[in-house]
Amino acid sequence: MFVTRLISFLVLLVAGGLCASAQLRMVDKEKLERVSSPVLSQDSAAFAFEIRRIAAEPINEDDGPKTFRYPFRNDGDKEISIDRIVTSCSCVTAVCPVSIIAPGESSEVIVTYYPKGHVGRFERRIYLYSSSDDNPVAVLRLSVDVDSGRDVSADWPVRMGPIRLRHAEITFRSGTKAVETISFINLSGHPLNIECEEAFMPDCLRFHTEPDIVPDGQEGEMVISYDPSAGKSRDVVILMLKGLGLPPSASSLLVKFDN
Repeated sequence: MFVTRLISFLVLLVAGGLCASAQLRMVDKEKLERVSSPVLSQDSAAFAFEIRRIAAEPINEDDGPKTFRYPFRNDGDKEISIDRIVTSCSCVTAVCPVSIIAPGESSEVIVTYYPKGHVGRFERRIYLYSSSDDNPVAVLRLSVDVDSGRDVSADWPVRMGPIRLRHAEITFRSGTKAVETISFINLSGHPLNIECEEAFMPDCLRFHTEPDIVPDGQEGEMVISYDPSAGKSRDVVILMLKGLGLPPSASSLLVKFDN
């Protein structure tokens, strides 16, 4: 028994040491530099940017997308191109409307930042690539400072993935035609089209939202209609919502019928 306990102790001691070692592992400074400031392509000298770093004015999480422009000119003696753009965060998108630029001609990189769900102070990087080299021809930087949006938890206590609701349960009086509504707010960062899974909905119930497509940050209503002449229903019905990117168990409304 003593030997068994001793072996167990040594195993735990070694495992603990390995875990501690893994937690304290340092990232090589040179590797970090290669990620944040990679070696540029030989063609990079031809890309003459007016500015490569923009420090944005403070914005709020509830603000809409913000657009920033990075103009540049072809200072070389041959045609250049931007064939691929990679950003360091999904909250940033970037495009180059004129991607093939003749000598002496100009273009720009248009960067859009989406603040919803990205609160804090960050520096986002935009890597530009030409087909002639695996190294980027330029690295652009966008510094942002995003404040938290308004707290909606008190007004919308029920959270259901990308939306918040006033409540997730309604009650109808059995045999009495009626319409009930559930107010919600879209916090997804994009327009939402919410529907109900009709395969499990009794004939006496109908579901739609007003408006049909709810813009980001806007309020909408789920409208549930009850018509007893269209069929019978169980005492309790679970309505499964579609369009929220959630499993049925996490995106359901409860409908009750009182006698």
